[in-house]
Order: sequence, then structure tokens, then C-alpha cells
Amino acid sequence: MKDFFGLHPTIKLRLVMNFFGTLCFSTVGGSMTIYYNKYMGAGITGILLIISSVMVFLIGLYAGHLADLRGRRPIMLFSTLITALGAGLATYSNSMFYFNPWTTFLGFLIVNFGFGFFNTASQAMIVDLTTRQNRRVVYSIQYWIINFAIMIGSGLSGWFFRDHLVWLLLAITLEEVASCLVVFFWIDESFDPTVQHKKQETNIIKAYFTVAKDTVFMYYLFASVFIAMIFNQIDYYLPVHLSDSFRSTRILGLEIYGQRMLTVFLMINTLVIVLFMSKVNHLTKNWSRSTGIGIGIVLQGAGFIIAFLGRNLTWEIIAALVATVGEMILVPFSQALRADLMEGDQVGTYTGAFSVTQPIAAVLSGVLVSLSSLYGNLGMAFFMLIIILLGLFPALRAIHMHERFPKSL
Repeated sequence: MKDFFGLHPTIKLRLVMNFFGTLCFSTVGGSMTIYYNKYMGAGITGILLIISSVMVFLIGLYAGHLADLRGRRPIMLFSTLITALGAGLATYSNSMFYFNPWTTFLGFLIVNFGFGFFNTASQAMIVDLTTRQNRRVVYSIQYWIINFAIMIGSGLSGWFFRDHLVWLLLAITLEEVASCLVVFFWIDESFDPTVQHKKQETNIIKAYFTVAKDTVFMYYLFASVFIAMIFNQIDYYLPVHLSDSFRSTRILGLEIYGQRMLTVFLMINTLVIVLFMSKVNHLTKNWSRSTGIGIGIVLQGAGFIIAFLGRNLTWEIIAALVATVGEMILVPFSQALRADLMEGDQVGTYTGAFSVTQPIAAVLSGVLVSLSSLYGNLGMAFFMLIIILLGLFPALRAIHMHERFPKSL
């Protein structure tokens, strides 16, 4: 708490906005796939999700470049207004006056459009307003807040999504309106492109070509694709493994089968982060970046290897604990390093470039799931080892190069 109150006022506002935004969106986020499947069928749902993902990917690239040309605040203001309109359309499309799943999807498409702008500009703003000394603290607090909000939001979703969706959507709409007002009245600009010593590149292709020439950043960008693949396993191969291979057991008369084991895994992950993130951050505050990122990647990846090889409750709980400890160590170090590598006049463009890692990781993770019938759990554990190494060594290389030849500001 002391760390929070010592932060820049704009950062504190952003973290509070992060909590309420994540809380509201997590009440509907994951369950919307069930909604689309119910009213449109699995085939159409898959196509819609792909369209949404591709749009967010493209918007992230454009928004990053635009944030360097126009500043962070105008992009955030525009995005919250757009997101509020999209959420309002989704709310109206599920009200007593009107019901239409297609306009609901359109509303969420507009929401994702706005979020693509907001996330890129706001992450660039955090880089602007933090220092190399306090970034790890900021990202630790942000990570804790997100997990705490998701824990509450997911619980509310279970109680209210099916019968009271319109009220959850209304809460999102009001939250986005409030965010727009907060940005307008209380968020100051953190980056004025008109006073930068280096003229901004107006051609988006040339701007990203300049980023591509940053060897240190590209090493870490490459590593981040595979780090993201480790994170992705909780949504990709782990559910498949638990569904096919987990041996059902009973605890106090309650049967724990594959799908429920996935819920237990997620609950352990979230609860451990909420309860112990501050303690882990304190214990690792004097670690070097290489140590934090190296141990974090290895532990999180090892946790999923244990999960893929395990078939019973005991091993899956051990796997969840190991993976979560690795995640808590890794996230603050990796996000702080990413911010350090993006310092300078093109933070927005760097942020946009980094947005490609998640879509690429998602595609690669999906391919491994599709081919997993050929090599099974043992083969997937072997691929996880390769993924760990591909994330670990380029990241350590980037750290080594950055520490030897820091970017001159």
C-alpha cells in the first residue's frame, strides 16, 4: 500500500481505472463465447472470434504509431468514448426493448476496437511516467489488481451472466463513461510529440522498420512470443490434457473430473497471486533481471510440464503452484524490462510492435493443440521444454546486450 501511494498521481488513477475496467469486463468476457455459440453455432462463433482477434492485432499496430504522433491522452479519450458506445450498443441489444446477438457482436467489436487503442496508449503512458527504479513495483501492483478484479468478476459472472446479462453490460457501459470523464478531467498528457528532440516518423511502415532495427528489442520480442506461449497453455493444451487424461477423484463427496480440475487449477493460480504477490515481490526486489526472468520462465514452464505429465489431483496441484510461483516472479521483471527497452521517442510504436506477440503465440499454441493427437502428453511436455529454451535464451541475450549497451536517452 505504501508503494501505491508513492506513485505518480496519473499512475494511481490508471491503476484504479484498471481495477474497475477489469472487474466489469471479466463478468462477461469469457462467457460471451458461450453466448455466441448458443445463438449462432460453433462455426460462426469461431469466425467471429478470429475477426475480433485480427482487428485487435491491426489496431494495436496503428494505435502505437498514432500515440507517438498525437500523444497518449487524445488516443485514450477517443478510445474510452468509442468503447462506451460499443458497450451501450451491446446493452441495448440485450434489453427488454430489443434483442439481437448480431448487434451484440457488433457492439463488442466496437468495444475491442476502442480497447485496442486504449491499451496501447495507456501502456505507453505507464512507460512515460515511471522510472527504471519503480517500474517493477508498478507492474507488480497492476498485475495484482488485475488478478483480484478477475477473481471478483468471474464470481459475479457465475451468478448473474445467464439471467442478468443486460445489467452486467450496463455496468460496463457506465464504467467506460466514467473512464472517459476521468481521462478528460484528471489525466494529463505524458508525452508531447511537438517538443521531442527527434521528429516523429509519420510513415507507419518506416516507423516500424526503425523499431525492427533495434536488435536488443527484437531479441526480446522474439523471446516474448514463446513466453506468451507458456502463459497460453492454461487456455490451450492444459484443458485438452485434463479432459483426456485426468483421473477423476472425490473430495468430501464432490467428484473432481477433468473440467473441474481446470477450475481448481485456475482458482489456485488466482488465489496464490492475490494472497502472495506482494510477498514474492518483496523477496525478489534485489534480484537481478537475468535471475528474475530466468527463474520465472523456467518455473512457469516446468509447472506446465508437470501438469502435462501428471494425471491425478496431487500432481496437478503441485503443477499449479510451481507455474504460479514462476508467473509471479516473471511478470514484474519481464514487463519492467519491456518498458526499459521501449524508452525514448517511439514508445507508442514499440508498444504497438509488442502487440504482435500474443496473436503469434496464440496461432502457434493452437497448432500444437491441433497436432497433439500425434505426440500426446509426453510429446507436448517435450515441446514445452523447447518453448522454455526459446523464451529463455533470447531474453537473457537481450538483457545482457541492454546492460552492456544501454539505450541512450
